[in-house]
Amino acid sequence: MFEPATLDPAVDFLEELAGDGAALELGIGTGRIALPLAARGVRVHGIDLSEAMVAKLREKPGADHIETTIGDFATTRVPGGCFVIEVGVPVLRTLPPGERFHVFDFSAEHIGIDEYDVANQGLISHHLSLRDGSWELRSLPFRYVWPAELDLMARLAGMALRERWSGWSREPFTSESTKHVSVWEKPA
Repeated sequence: MFEPATLDPAVDFLEELAGDGAALELGIGTGRIALPLAARGVRVHGIDLSEAMVAKLREKPGADHIETTIGDFATTRVPGGCFVIEVGVPVLRTLPPGERFHVFDFSAEHIGIDEYDVANQGLISHHLSLRDGSWELRSLPFRYVWPAELDLMARLAGMALRERWSGWSREPFTSESTKHVSVWEKPA
C-alpha cells in the first residue's frame, strides 16, 4: 500500500484526473496520497475526522501546501469535481461452500484472517500481530459493497459512472478483479 509500485500509479492517475483542477481526499490521514500529489503541483484539500492523523500530516515537509478540514465526510461539503475510490472486491467465490474464513496473510509477525457474513455483506478482518515480543489482536468490522451497489448509490446522489478499472494503471475491470478504481462524476 505504501510502496512506490502501488503509490506512484495512484498518484499518476489522480494527477491526470485533476488536470488544472484541485483534488479532495476523504480520509487524508498522514498524507500518503496528498503529499506526493501536492508535490506535483495539484491543489489538495483533505478531510479527516482524526485530529491526531492530521497533526502528523502537518509535521511533514510540503504539508503547508495542503488545506485540511477536521470533520466527517457526510456533513462536510466541498463543491464540484469527480468522486474516485479504490475498493477491494471480496474473495467470496474462492471460499468453499459453507466456509466463512479466508486467510490472507500468514507470516512470522502477522496472521490475517477475514471472516465473512455473506447474508449481511459483513466482514471482520482479524489481524494477529507480533509487537515487542507479544501478540496483539485487532478485529476490524467492515461492510462490503459490490460495484453495482456503489453505482446505484452514486446514481441516487446524482452522479454517473465515468470509468472503472481494476487498478490505478487502468487495467481492465473484469469478473475476476480483486479490486476496482471507480470514477463517478456529477453532470453539470
